[in-house]
Amino acid sequence: MTNTAFLGLSHLGINYAAAWSSFGQPTVGLDPDPAVIQHLESGQLPVQEPGLPELIQRGGDCLSFSADFARLRGCELAIVARDVPTDDDNRSDLTPVRALIDLARKNLPSGATLVIMSQVPPGFMRDLSEQLVSSDVHLYYWVETLVFGDAVRRALHPERIIIGCADPDTPFPVSLQAGLERFGCPIIPMRYESAELTKTAINLYLTGSVTYANTLSDLCESVGADWAEMVPALRLDARIGRAAYLRPGLGIAGGNLERDLVTLRGLCSDGGVDATYINALIDYNAHRLDWVHRQLERHVFSQVEAPTLAVWGLTYKKNTRSTKNSPALKVIASVERRAHVRAWDPAIQPGELQIAAEVVSDPYAAANGADGLVVMADWDDFARADFARVRECVRRPIVIDCAGVVDARRAEQDGLQYVGMGK
Repeated sequence: MTNTAFLGLSHLGINYAAAWSSFGQPTVGLDPDPAVIQHLESGQLPVQEPGLPELIQRGGDCLSFSADFARLRGCELAIVARDVPTDDDNRSDLTPVRALIDLARKNLPSGATLVIMSQVPPGFMRDLSEQLVSSDVHLYYWVETLVFGDAVRRALHPERIIIGCADPDTPFPVSLQAGLERFGCPIIPMRYESAELTKTAINLYLTGSVTYANTLSDLCESVGADWAEMVPALRLDARIGRAAYLRPGLGIAGGNLERDLVTLRGLCSDGGVDATYINALIDYNAHRLDWVHRQLERHVFSQVEAPTLAVWGLTYKKNTRSTKNSPALKVIASVERRAHVRAWDPAIQPGELQIAAEVVSDPYAAANGADGLVVMADWDDFARADFARVRECVRRPIVIDCAGVVDARRAEQDGLQYVGMGK
């Protein structure tokens, strides 16, 4: 009998279903779209994550996929793990999550446990618990902290597991407790509202760190300091730490952090709380691409009329196919009338995106005859590139590194002028 079901097989659901089954726990991944199931059963993954194919293979017979939600009737535990889409204003659309919750309510047996892992705003879980008060279902909220490009590791080895409860002092059902203990990390129960806000609190802190690093890296450029020299000293301060977000970049992207800022701003407005700090983060990140435009004006557009630009990186970060709020796509759109752009990304094939650029399948083809190379994401492929060959391909030897992934010394030794943040 299948004991655990994961509902919604987007990025979140697939990674956690695979992790759960890898512990030898019979698991079914359910999705209402038969095409998603067909692709998964044929080995075609709709998401790109290092190690995910191997993790699914490790689950073996313990992991199955289905569009038949009647299989919930044989489950003690169901986890709604559908990623929450956002609109153009970075507001959450909870419609698909609510649809999965309705399917769970219709099919779960009496006494089962329902866990919501999809990110929901404060107040959602309490309202849902009141709707389920007459049913014999135990309801919990699991705060997920996956990161695109590192999801498998974080799903298998979380630092801690945060669980929102109606009453944090009440023991978990056996099926949930046993499943969580397999991860071998601290389990922190708290009331629904605290768990919901913890998720956005984590992302707000990370956004503040990114903004801190970007502001100081700009100041380094202004006063003649070097951010790379400063970072080791900062990391050795126990109040900052070795894992702090200190790499400057193009601000937040991908949709999740932006969504949380919008959510927190709304909560502050509803509660009469001063949102000056949150508004400052939103405003700052909205203008972060100005750094790229300054460098392009200085090193390319002021030197060449109607230049050809090579762009490496179209996804918003490495090890993902997601282009949600991608800085690269925004920059390409902004220079459409001023330059011809030839782009390459390890995860994007020619013809896959409708953008104002010629997408090619080779990094050196992108660089061929270019008046400047702009590195827009942090793929490892970019760090390993043959920059001596790049120098032979480009017309003007300028590399503008927006992701801090290129070794400046190596690029300069190969005859390229390196332009990076914080230098």
